Amino acid sequence: MKTKGNKRLFSRRKIIALSVILASVLIVGVVVVVLSPVVLFCCFSVFQTEKELRMQKQVLCKVDHQALLETCRVLSKQILTENPDLRDYMIVPDSVLSKYPVIRDIGANHVTVSRIGIVRIDMGSTMWHFGIFAYPDGINPSSSGFPHKELIPGLWYYDVRYDRYEDYDEDIERLLQKAKRKAE
Repeated sequence: MKTKGNKRLFSRRKIIALSVILASVLIVGVVVVVLSPVVLFCCFSVFQTEKELRMQKQVLCKVDHQALLETCRVLSKQILTENPDLRDYMIVPDSVLSKYPVIRDIGANHVTVSRIGIVRIDMGSTMWHFGIFAYPDGINPSSSGFPHKELIPGLWYYDVRYDRYEDYDEDIERLLQKAKRKAE
C-alpha cells in the first residue's frame, strides 16, 4: 500500500469495512436475482386469486341468472342454426359474443356451444377453473355429470374445487344466501 510519509492511505479497518460492504452488496444482488422470479410468481398468484374471487362473486351474486340463461339459449340457437353440421362443440368467436353483453361482461375465458345446445362459459385459470353451464329446454343437466350447483332451473355453476374440498358446496351456498339477503 502506498504510504504518505509514515501514514498508510487505507487502514486495516477501512479495508475490512469495504470488504464487508462489498460482500454484502454482492450477496444481496445474488439473492435478488435468484428470488425475483419466486417473488414475482407469488405476487402474480395473489393478484390472480383475487381476480378470480371477484369473478366468482360476480357470476354467482351479481349477474341476473334468468337473463344469463335466456341469453345463453338465444346464443345456442344462433350457433346451431348457423352451424348445422357441428360435430362436438364450437368455441364462440369474440365477434359473436360482442352481441351478447350479458355473457361477454362476466369475464369468460371462452364460451362454447355443444352440438346439443349446451352453452359452457369457462372462467378462472389453470389453478382454479369454474364457470357456467346453460342448458336448452328439454336437456337433463344430470346426464352430463359435470355441473355442481343449480343456480336456477337450466343454469348450473361448476367449479373444480368441488372435487378438491369436501365442504365446498356449503361455502357456495353461504355466498348465494348472502347475495339473496342483500338483494332483499
